[in-house]
Amino acid sequence: MRHILLALLVTVGFAAPLAAQATDSIPELDEIVVTADRSPTPLGKVVSATTVITGEELRSRGVFFLEDALREVPGGAVVPTGSYGGVSSFFLRGGESDYVKVLIDGVPVNQSGGAFNFGTLSTDNIDRIEVVRGPVSVLYGSDAVTGVVQVFTKRGMGPLRAEVSSQAGSFATWRGLVGVNGGSDEVSYSASLSRYRTDGTYAFNSGYRSTVGSGALTVHPDPKTDVTLSAHTDDNTTHFPTNSAGIPVDSNQQSSETGTTLGLELGRRWSERAELRVLLASHSEVDGSDNQPDFPADTFGFFSSQSQSRFLRRSLDARGIVQVTPRVRVTAGGQAEFEDLNEFDRSASNFDTMVTVSSTPPFSASRRDVGAYGQTVVELGKRSLVNVGMRLDDNQGFGTHFTYRAGVVYALTAGLRIRGSIGSAFKEPSIRENYANAPFEVGNPNLKPEQSRSWEVGLEQTLANGTVVLAANYFDQRFRNLIQYDGSAAPGQPTYQNVGAATSRGIEVVVDVRPTRGTALTASYTWLRTRVVDPGFELGAGDVFAAGQPLIRRPEHSARVDGRTRIAERLGLGLGVNYVGRRWDVDFTPFPSVRTTLPAYVTVDADASVELLRDRPGQVGVTGMIRAENLLDKNYQTVVGFAGRPRAVLAGLALGI
Repeated sequence: MRHILLALLVTVGFAAPLAAQATDSIPELDEIVVTADRSPTPLGKVVSATTVITGEELRSRGVFFLEDALREVPGGAVVPTGSYGGVSSFFLRGGESDYVKVLIDGVPVNQSGGAFNFGTLSTDNIDRIEVVRGPVSVLYGSDAVTGVVQVFTKRGMGPLRAEVSSQAGSFATWRGLVGVNGGSDEVSYSASLSRYRTDGTYAFNSGYRSTVGSGALTVHPDPKTDVTLSAHTDDNTTHFPTNSAGIPVDSNQQSSETGTTLGLELGRRWSERAELRVLLASHSEVDGSDNQPDFPADTFGFFSSQSQSRFLRRSLDARGIVQVTPRVRVTAGGQAEFEDLNEFDRSASNFDTMVTVSSTPPFSASRRDVGAYGQTVVELGKRSLVNVGMRLDDNQGFGTHFTYRAGVVYALTAGLRIRGSIGSAFKEPSIRENYANAPFEVGNPNLKPEQSRSWEVGLEQTLANGTVVLAANYFDQRFRNLIQYDGSAAPGQPTYQNVGAATSRGIEVVVDVRPTRGTALTASYTWLRTRVVDPGFELGAGDVFAAGQPLIRRPEHSARVDGRTRIAERLGLGLGVNYVGRRWDVDFTPFPSVRTTLPAYVTVDADASVELLRDRPGQVGVTGMIRAENLLDKNYQTVVGFAGRPRAVLAGLALGI
């Protein structure tokens, strides 16, 4: 508790004297965000803690993967495994990685049950990333338990502009991109195609190949109507030599991931006070794995396996936004979603008797969900704002479920505001957890969704005409009905049950300083305390859920400092320092497994760009860039047995036409 009081008192004590003479009002920050309330809202009037990362910033830093962009989000922990393209988790505010809903232009891209690999989504053609921290199920339904990450595709404006870039560097890495964008008040467009390849960080079989295409087209048939078609497709192949303990032992093991995301959004403004928006969304994904014998005599144990999973998620979301009075805005909508999963797997084994080829029966199941939601935002004078929302879902798997959220923003003085909110959220079971029917895995159609209840309070102070922002947040969350696998279930009985429970609380402190145009310094610190309340079926001291112990792979202390500046308008310099504190993990190498701690580590990233030829109308602009990740070549582990990525340097040119 002393950490909480110290952070809040420091923020208020430093800020209040400087703001005491200003006029009282709710501070309205210039930035407009969409994800928190599903309508364009000034950041100063948003109840939820929100982080915005611009595409321009990512391009200037040379950041290619979403996981690297998310490292600067307070309260978040990015945990990759192995080389590039490997499975990467994002734990936000101590929750599970599948407690974060991921959207591309409003289209959900999580798998059934919320899983998402943050290690393969690229930052190509991005306008901005909005990260909302806290429960957002009222507006987004399942999976939005500890937050939402939304990626917005670039919208073009002005004359046709083309861009070409290419970088190369460590581990035989190469990245190339071509893109176009432009538009007018009636039509705007953008499109890009990129290719990324690397040999990876291991001595053998760790290559990664990725092809990504994305684009958006917006048409305004008349001043009151807009239609936007967005598309994103990616084709990824990851080779990895490691076994479950992180030891390189396999020469041809690989996985693949191919996804297509489509969104069609229609908006109609009926009057100055009423607007209707409809989003048709589709995400399809094919994931596969293939592990053939390493050599002709490799025919012992489980020596060969193949699997494939096809997932389809389609939804229709319609909502009306009504400005009832200048100070009252009501959002009401409904959502219908359909999910479908098809899987098969095959393996060959030989345990000194004979070769056995086994295939589980192809698995196929689907389900639907229908939800209705509403939210009201009321400004109570110039100093306060109240936000109240509710949602009711009817899910084919678990029936009806109610979710709520309420929050308030109050201006203590000009530039100094306090935020507070309470809310609940849920994550549906995966389709396999509901309907699987295999010898050692039987679904449970009676599972309840995993649920959370949380509250938070935050302070934010803007100083020096908005060039300095100080913020501190405290959050407290309770997770229950966690779904666990029961290996002792009788044959034919469900192997999944709602049994686990955990808590997570912490503080986030952020300081953002932008003294001049082109110069920015951002520092953040997170203190996190998690605890397993009910371990469920896992009763051993070395289990993932151990009673009274912290949740694994979440550091208690973490911090980030990012600085950027431009010199003479041509030279850009950037430096990022990332601190990850000590955290618990489970070592599965011995039997039974044992709990262990991973040491704290610090990594340093640096980048530089120089404008060789200024980009002007009718003239080609040329920019040279270089980026170094883990500049000091720090040796560390992200997961037991899995070493962090060593130093990597990438350099190249970008052309704007």
